[in-house]
Amino acid sequence: MDKPAEDNPNISLLLTPIRYRNWLISTKIIDKRLWLQWKHPDENFARYCYPVTERGLTDTIRYARFLIDLIIRLEEEDFISKREKS
Repeated sequence: MDKPAEDNPNISLLLTPIRYRNWLISTKIIDKRLWLQWKHPDENFARYCYPVTERGLTDTIRYARFLIDLIIRLEEEDFISKREKS
């Protein structure tokens, strides 16, 4: 089970927003827990988020990057299939 932010001394180091493949990755405290959120480059809000687990912030960032790569691939496949239909 994840520890609340107030019980985890490592959470005092909050992530400065970073960019990955033009997506913005940042942190947010929700219900005293640290969450990672990421925003699609074409949107003005963070649609996706995931709690930082006991495995740490680095592991959660790695997972977010995996999901971003997956979303990009799905968007590219959707774009290609729409182009082929026209």
